[in-house]
Amino acid sequence: MEQLNGKASSSRRTQSEVLELLSEYDKNPGMTVKAFCKIHQISEGSFYSARKRYRNGGGAVQKKPGFIAIPSPRFSEDSLFAEVNAIRLYQPVPADYLKALAL
Repeated sequence: MEQLNGKASSSRRTQSEVLELLSEYDKNPGMTVKAFCKIHQISEGSFYSARKRYRNGGGAVQKKPGFIAIPSPRFSEDSLFAEVNAIRLYQPVPADYLKALAL
């Protein structure tokens, strides 16, 4: 927020201005975020929020609704460690665990 003639003035940057600032930051690889923000009189939080919001080339990141598919692990018979009562184990387990399954 800037002070103009003793009155508080709140101004928001447009999307193109924000993108221009982010582009300028990218052109200065040696500059820290803190120094960049101090020069341009913006808060670090605002910088990080803008970078997150516009990180994909200028548009807001759109999330797809719903669930994402998680691939099921693929085990081969070669990696089978043990089979107890039709329960297949694909990794080594303690003997006590196998005994408990067998009961």
